[in-house]
Amino acid sequence: MERTALIAGKGEIVLEAIEALKEPLVISLVDEPEYPYHYKFSPGEVGRILKVLKKENVRKVAFFGKIEKRGIFGGYKLDLKALKLLSSLRSFRDDDILNKVVEVLEKEGIEVVDQKEMLSHLIPEAGVICGKLTEDMKQDIAFGFEVAKAVGSYGVGQTVAVKKRTVIAIEAIEGTDETIRRAGNYAKDFVVVKVKRPIQKTLMDLPVVGDRTVFIAKEAGAKAIAVEAGETIVTEQAKEVAGIEKVTLVAVGEEEVRKWRE
Repeated sequence: MERTALIAGKGEIVLEAIEALKEPLVISLVDEPEYPYHYKFSPGEVGRILKVLKKENVRKVAFFGKIEKRGIFGGYKLDLKALKLLSSLRSFRDDDILNKVVEVLEKEGIEVVDQKEMLSHLIPEAGVICGKLTEDMKQDIAFGFEVAKAVGSYGVGQTVAVKKRTVIAIEAIEGTDETIRRAGNYAKDFVVVKVKRPIQKTLMDLPVVGDRTVFIAKEAGAKAIAVEAGETIVTEQAKEVAGIEKVTLVAVGEEEVRKWRE
């Protein structure tokens, strides 16, 4: 019987994916997972992962959860298949790596499940999800949205922190949560803006905001989190926590940004 596998990193989004896929074969790539798994490998054990997918007759794979990218520069033990994959890349930018992974799986006859289609019920349209949106927030969000899109076009990251139309922090290899923490070292009452990279496909690495990110934003001193409408997964737990912690949570698109910038 053909199976669907979930290759899982860290984050509550993994539990949402397990529920949506209905008893998938779970392959964990992280330590101390908070969810049940059938196999556990290092992200660098590409050959072993492919062998398991073949053995288990997997024909579809979904990717959810955070994987630390910094490990490819030292930290992950890379097998021959992983080394071959990385050596074929012109760069280690997120989109180059993700596109290569899709290519490798497709050659094996395995389809990568589209994250956007799979969890469409968790992707908000434009509007305030919770909290109050002030005119000052609108200006910072609009500015941050444009900066994040520009930075994302170079494959750098998905998140920026802004205060008074000034960039406080930009996400690079460290990830969203560390970017927010870093912003908190320099300012309070800033806004966090998270978008999909312009060249990014929706098969993997779609922007996600979970309860952990909201908690970190509150602790760092952020007053609002803005996500790209129609392109970002926002968990139900994130909405609950944002309401409790009084962090404004809003989804915006190009239309809203254009109006707010006028």
